[in-house]
Amino acid sequence: MSARSRPVTAILRRLTLLALAVAALLSLGCTREARARRVAAEGAALYDLGKYTEALPVLQKARDAGLQDGALLYQIGFLREVVEGKTDERDRTWGEAEPLLEKEIAAAGGATLERLYYLTKINSARGEFDRMRQFGRQAVEQFEKGPSPNTLTGQDWFRLGRVHDLMEEVSEAEAAYRRAMSSFAGTPGTNVAYQTLSLLRVGDLDYSAGRYTGAADEYDQVLKLDPGNKQLKPFNHAITLLAAGRFEQAAARFDADRDGTTSTESQYGADLARKAKETAPLEDKDSDGSSFNGMSYELLTARLKEAAQDYRGVRAKYSMKPGDPLPAEVVPKERRFLGLLREHLVRQKQIQDFCLQAGIADLVRR
Repeated sequence: MSARSRPVTAILRRLTLLALAVAALLSLGCTREARARRVAAEGAALYDLGKYTEALPVLQKARDAGLQDGALLYQIGFLREVVEGKTDERDRTWGEAEPLLEKEIAAAGGATLERLYYLTKINSARGEFDRMRQFGRQAVEQFEKGPSPNTLTGQDWFRLGRVHDLMEEVSEAEAAYRRAMSSFAGTPGTNVAYQTLSLLRVGDLDYSAGRYTGAADEYDQVLKLDPGNKQLKPFNHAITLLAAGRFEQAAARFDADRDGTTSTESQYGADLARKAKETAPLEDKDSDGSSFNGMSYELLTARLKEAAQDYRGVRAKYSMKPGDPLPAEVVPKERRFLGLLREHLVRQKQIQDFCLQAGIADLVRR
């Protein structure tokens, strides 16, 4: 080898080594990112199952490994509030997530429903309602009204329901939640958290509309999926069960009510449900054929006071004491009284004040 060729060879060797080193570093970086994404996927799976306490440290691990991902940061922020009660940390983390999500949806094919949903939620929490509607409307137009809505999953329909809720589009929200419920029913276990929330939201809509039998079934399914669910109010569930004639279960749910705003009404409700179970079936129409449900409030209360008087009179006639078997003459009087009282509680969501003012609390409470 000539003296001139030796420096050239040395330079080439150095360049080769440098290229190999750069390739190794790039490979190492890709490997680290791939590992971090695998960890993030594990955390997201726990998140989808509603296992929030378990999901948070796993997602944090992916973040600590250097993964910069908008969905990851959104989920961590959500869990900082739900698991740790730290709303300020949620807001801070969502502040980091937002620019990443915007960058991701700006990329070709990057405008996923998940990212648009997260941006809608972030801006709603901030009170940035114009931006909230911007991302929410894009989600609806691109996916719900897009070319292939039939391919959407239960998770997708839940997100669209929440988007409509945030934009105060109640009818559209209910339709989306019902489609989510239908999809989840065909693919159980895919996202327990969103399935539970879909059932709860539809149950609340049915409850507000007075569709109590449907609401009772939906609330039942919520507790089946998540027995310790804190969002379902025992009082509301009990009202639906009482209206549906499921008296033993209604009494149990009234007994479970610890909410200071409804717990006293629940005490009355539990006693009413137990008496109703003993006397069932209750009347739902009066002797003139008029439906309790169709009566004006004034007529309902007038008939209820009359029924209470009749019931008290027949009880006095037989000198009845708690636990005594009901004479045949007492049964129809009690059924009418309890049927009217049930209608009052289901309709007004309270009976204590009425019972005290009418002097009939002793006929309800044990």
